[in-house]
Amino acid sequence: MKMKTAALLVAGMVLTMIVLHDRRLVRGEILALYDLSFYRHSTTTPVSPVEARLVAHAGGAVQGQAYTNAREALDQHYAEGYRVFELDFDWTADGQLVLSHDWKTTSSQFNMSPHVFQYQEFVDRKRRDGLHQLTFEDLRAWLRKHPDALVVTDTKGSNKRLLDYLRVRGRDILSQLIIQIYRLPELQEARQLNPRAVWLTVYRSSYPAWALARITGIDAFVIPVGSYAQYNNPQLLARTHFYIHSIPAESVDETAKRFPGVYGYYVD
Repeated sequence: MKMKTAALLVAGMVLTMIVLHDRRLVRGEILALYDLSFYRHSTTTPVSPVEARLVAHAGGAVQGQAYTNAREALDQHYAEGYRVFELDFDWTADGQLVLSHDWKTTSSQFNMSPHVFQYQEFVDRKRRDGLHQLTFEDLRAWLRKHPDALVVTDTKGSNKRLLDYLRVRGRDILSQLIIQIYRLPELQEARQLNPRAVWLTVYRSSYPAWALARITGIDAFVIPVGSYAQYNNPQLLARTHFYIHSIPAESVDETAKRFPGVYGYYVD
């Protein structure tokens, strides 16, 4: 009896260590089981696949800086041949949509203490690096001037809030938007917007490979560069486009050799 009790204790300790060591993977398994239990398979496909292999992450690095979401980043990388740009959206304190990775990073770009900007403050302040910040209206104007450009949406806030906003205020540019979702319950609402495409990124959910193999109606999956081993299955990678985020632009060729089967890359 004592031996059995000791064995159970050891097993419990091992399980606890595993959970603590890889809590994200355990959470991903649980979320996948829960979300898939309510999921209905979709047969929706895009008008035509997005074929770009490179996505300029946060607009792409400019002046040696990543995560700028600046006008200069868009202009520079468009001139270099990029046509797909991942951009970060967030809300000002008074409820206006602007391009910002997070307010701590944005505050530092303006050489200010961390805080959520008011809209007019965001518009009027000058960045310490001389780059130009973008509002949603600025982005709309840029997309109208570049009709072959596509933007992948990303937000650290509520994605539902972003989708609701785009339904009302962004209908004229939805054909140039790739809506990025984070969990399956967002798929139907994203599809109803009729954007250029819908991509699922797993950096929040940590959905496992077996879950992605059961999902239809997604035009591409986006996985963190450090998670490639979890999804390295030729059949899975061949089902749809897989993008890795994010890597330095100069390491694309090396990354392609290290990660066979991946279609494209978010690059800084």
